[in-house]
Amino acid sequence: MSAALQSSELEQTIRAHLQTLGSLAATIAKNPRATVPLSKRTPSADAPPHSGKTALAALKKIQRDPNALHIRERLGEGGMGVVHVGHQIALDRRVAVKTLRTEHMSDDNVESLLGEAWLAGSLEHPNIVPIYDLGLDTSGAPQLVMKRIEGDTWSDLLGDSDIANRHSVDRDPLEFHLRVLIQVCNAVHFAHSRDVIHRDLKPDNVMIGDFGEVYVLDWGVATRPGPIKHIAGTLVYMAPEMLGGGCDITARTDVYLLGALLYEILASKPPHQGENMQAMLASIVLSAPCIPDAAPPELAALASRCMRRDPEERFESALAVRRAIELFLEHRGATVLAEQAQTKLAELEAILAAEKPEVERAYNVFGECRFGFRQALRAWKDSDMAQLGMRRAVTAMVKFEAAQGDARAAALLLSELDERDPVLEALVEEARHRAELEAKSIEKLRKLEKDLDPREGRRTRMLGAVGFGAMWTLVPFIAPYWAARYPGYETLLSVPFSIVSILAMAIGYFVFKIRSRITKQLISAFAFGLAAQPVCLLGLVWCVHLDPSKTVLVLMGYWFIVMGLIAASLERRLAPLPIAYIGGFFIALKFPDYRYDAVAGVNFVSALTAGIVWSRRATERAIEREKIREERGTMC
Repeated sequence: MSAALQSSELEQTIRAHLQTLGSLAATIAKNPRATVPLSKRTPSADAPPHSGKTALAALKKIQRDPNALHIRERLGEGGMGVVHVGHQIALDRRVAVKTLRTEHMSDDNVESLLGEAWLAGSLEHPNIVPIYDLGLDTSGAPQLVMKRIEGDTWSDLLGDSDIANRHSVDRDPLEFHLRVLIQVCNAVHFAHSRDVIHRDLKPDNVMIGDFGEVYVLDWGVATRPGPIKHIAGTLVYMAPEMLGGGCDITARTDVYLLGALLYEILASKPPHQGENMQAMLASIVLSAPCIPDAAPPELAALASRCMRRDPEERFESALAVRRAIELFLEHRGATVLAEQAQTKLAELEAILAAEKPEVERAYNVFGECRFGFRQALRAWKDSDMAQLGMRRAVTAMVKFEAAQGDARAAALLLSELDERDPVLEALVEEARHRAELEAKSIEKLRKLEKDLDPREGRRTRMLGAVGFGAMWTLVPFIAPYWAARYPGYETLLSVPFSIVSILAMAIGYFVFKIRSRITKQLISAFAFGLAAQPVCLLGLVWCVHLDPSKTVLVLMGYWFIVMGLIAASLERRLAPLPIAYIGGFFIALKFPDYRYDAVAGVNFVSALTAGIVWSRRATERAIEREKIREERGTMC
């Protein structure tokens, strides 16, 4: 349908409604918040649920003591009636007494007041003003005796925050007004169960007692469900079908008015506004009031659904409206928690987006953020805000943990998400792979550190060095006897002892299961030195015909080189050993007759040095010195 055609139909509808209103249009335009009164009654659905023109005659037959009720000051007045404070003598209580104004004492108005009395009297509900009595005053006019309510109209509370604060006692204003609306829903739902449609629900017709009581007033234009022939109600709140035109009045009409009350709570004004009658009618016919953006989305959707143009699209009953409002109040606490958590989420994302995120602060803020969303979901498991916020927070932390290389933490966080996320799973898997590689590297470093730890294998090295040192200290003492008996074989004296030493080291290596890296390297270096020693000696004898008396000098020089290499590459604390061997070399060179004594002395010094270097106390001191060097940033 084109926009021009829709506009044409709207204009025709408005003109038809203006013709229906007739002379009432000018009156309504002056005060659109006033109730449109029923015109002269005809036998239709507009008639009150209980009516009858013989009622007044029946009341006249009832004997009533005129002194049973004392009329006092005036409380207020409406279009046709006036309300006074009364004193009911028999029960000694103050009551409200409604009568017709003198100038409105017509049969129709009398019947209207009686109809309201019978209807309200039939609706016994905590949120409907109870009717105490119905009778005639001394002039024969009907008197409706009701409970007097000490309080204010709801419109006063909506328009004056001071009055509202007096009733709400520092409670949240929105919650207070929603709970008033819940009580109105209760009254309206009860009336619907009695086939009564109020059709004039507005803040002026709701009274709030001083003790929190809520009463729905003014049932004067109430009707039964069905088609209407006369317009009644209040223009600024009206549902489209209330303008007539053959539409039925149903319980969904009052649902529309409940939505209009909710709209006024949210927007602080009635839903239908306009500079003139045509604009007002257009607003009613279109029924698309603009709800403020600041309104809670759940309430905005609720008000919008209540005020749909098509009654079938509205809530089916006042009870359904009440349940929807109660559900919002239940959800509201969750919404507040989710909003607070959203603030923390924004802070978290700002921290993680920094070039150098503050890790500890990020964890703290994430903990607060996650706690808030969890509490919100505990209160309302279907909260979109809390669900999306939780997912954003967890996703941000999964990415952060994955980037930091903590795959385990990232995987644990990822498990909190209800739905799978292939991108996040790939990030976590990549982080896990990196973590495994790093773990292997760390394990290698730990193993290397352990291998290089001087304490590892210290005792084995010390005992081995002392044992071999003792043996090689004793061997030179038998060398002179060997040289004297076999002067041509003095060069080969050390060969069998070298072989025995190598076999002893091999047996010790496998029996004691040597694991220390430095010990293995020392054994390998020393074994190689022992194995290469006879080869070198034999080569010198056979190739250059080495003088046997010079063998000691060769061996001293040989072990000077071997021990120097060992001290330089494996254990620098063995530096005294090559010094001892070069010293022995010069002694043997200077005093050839004491060459074997020099060998014994050098071997003894070597064993003693090794025993001291690899003692517990010396090892611990070496470790402490190494720590000091690391702290100073020096290598040696």
